[in-house]
Amino acid sequence: MEIGVVLTVCLILVVAGLIGSVVPGLPGTPLYLVAMLIARFCGDVEMSNLELFVIFILVAATFAVDFFLPMWTTKKFGGTKAGVYGSIVGLLVGLFLPVPLPPGTATIICMFLGAIIGEYIAGQSNDVAVKSGMGNLIGFIVATTVKFALGVYCGWRLISFGLDFFNKN
Repeated sequence: MEIGVVLTVCLILVVAGLIGSVVPGLPGTPLYLVAMLIARFCGDVEMSNLELFVIFILVAATFAVDFFLPMWTTKKFGGTKAGVYGSIVGLLVGLFLPVPLPPGTATIICMFLGAIIGEYIAGQSNDVAVKSGMGNLIGFIVATTVKFALGVYCGWRLISFGLDFFNKN
């Protein structure tokens, strides 16, 4: 297959992954891995098996970071299990809430509010509830930044593969 077509498809997948990294509920990091696999095996680019393996490990690690970091930061900011459960309920509500907001905004807001409401239901003070919500929000932002950074790296590698290929020919 033509290398230019392959790299273009791979870059489109990475851009879709970047969008998915920011918008909750959409796949992000798996698209990075798919793009790099296509580039490696269909595009005949010079990518070592070690680099592909490291990208696979990083994609798997981002799943763990994305899932556990908001819970961990909620707890670190003084939240309880009720705040963590509330944020999970908020995530689910936000994913399916039909509101006229940019994609993902309702989910982020509902996660934050879910942590606060969960703390209120558990009888925590306003201070604990708001700190719990802030911890959840900060965890989400850090996890999103990690996922986005991995996508930028994959996009940069694909562009460098294309530049290398076209400079040789």
